[in-house]
This record gives sequence, C-alpha cells and structure tokens, in this order.
Amino acid sequence: MRILFCNIAWMNYYKGIIQGKDEPVGGGSYVVKNNDAGEAYNFCPIHTKWDDGLEQDICYGFTETKTSKSGKIQDLHIEKIEGCEHCAKEEFVEDVTVIYCAARPRQGFTSVVGWYKHAIVYRKYQIAEVPLSDRTYYYQYYNAEALKEDCVLLPKNERRITKWNVPRRQTGASYGFGQSNVWFADGRRENKLLDEFLKKTIDKIENYQGENWIDIQQDTLM
Repeated sequence: MRILFCNIAWMNYYKGIIQGKDEPVGGGSYVVKNNDAGEAYNFCPIHTKWDDGLEQDICYGFTETKTSKSGKIQDLHIEKIEGCEHCAKEEFVEDVTVIYCAARPRQGFTSVVGWYKHAIVYRKYQIAEVPLSDRTYYYQYYNAEALKEDCVLLPKNERRITKWNVPRRQTGASYGFGQSNVWFADGRRENKLLDEFLKKTIDKIENYQGENWIDIQQDTLM
C-alpha cells in the first residue's frame, strides 16, 4: 500500500477558520503570525461539476513542504512513497493513503486527525477555487485530492494518544516524523517496530466505523 503521513496544524473541523471556534494551532511560524493555514479547508468537500456532466464532492488537502534558503518552495518528492520509486519524473501519483496528523494542543503528542484513501498526490502545489459564498472564493493551495467518500475526519475526542498516536523522532522513537512535514514511512522491512505500527494504523483506518466529521456542514459552524 502507498502511504504518506502529512503534518498539519491542529483544527477541529478543517472547514475554514472560524474566529473563536475553530482556529489553527501549531503548524509553524506562519500559522502563529497570520492566524491562517493552508490546511484550513482540508476536510471541506467542494462540489465540482465537470464538463462531461459528472458531479463529485472532492477534498483538497494541503501540507506545507520545505522552502529553500533562497525562498523557493521545494517539491514533495513523490518518488519516495513506497511503490512510487519509478515516478521521479512524474508530476503526480495515484492511489495513495494520505494520513493527516497534528500535534494536539497542550497535550504533547501527535495524533492522526483524518485521512484520504485512493488520493492523488502532487509533486508541486496545485490551486483549487473554494467558494465561500455565491460571489466570493478562496484560492487554496493543495498537494493531495480525494473523493469525499474516501475521506475521514476523526472527531476531536477520538484523536487520543491511546488510539491514534504518531511518533516523532526527536522524542527518541526509531521511526516517525522528523523535521519535515511529510513522512514517507520507509524502511519497514528493516524496522520491525515501524512495520507493526504501519500494520496497526492501516488496520484501524480500514476498519474504522465511527463518526466522520467530514459530514458536518460548514454553515452549521458559523
């Protein structure tokens, strides 16, 4: 299975920033300085009508990649995803399970907050037009997309250390997030602990039957 872990800011609903109710926490200096986050709409499905008449609800996910000292935004190296080693010249890969994670405020651990199954993951940022009202739009950068029916946003109280914890290497773990916001979870053949973690995580995702906050409507939060 193709797996990609992405670190993002913590929010409850990811359906836009709602002052005093759902604001991003963590996620780097930009979030702190601007009280804004590219991932604010990661679990806000957009109803899309295609030229052939097909209509779909699609989620567009953002995770920030590194920026060079010269200010250039670096690519998301999709060829590092397991099973995509041959994609060094491709601009996107398909059928990836993207697992979004965030540091839970004041509790000192990182939790899975949700996931996209069967996602398309892009090397470079794309832009989606997100309608805020009948006449206004928000232009969202994204590097993953998936159909709404393949996306799950865990309820806030479900995101517990005993169920969805994701390690960070700076805590001494032999696997997990490093300094980058993306973790390719490579090396499972050499690391039995990593292999066990991935098997358990995917099993929980495949068998999750709980509430899905992606079904919460944006206008009910205002």
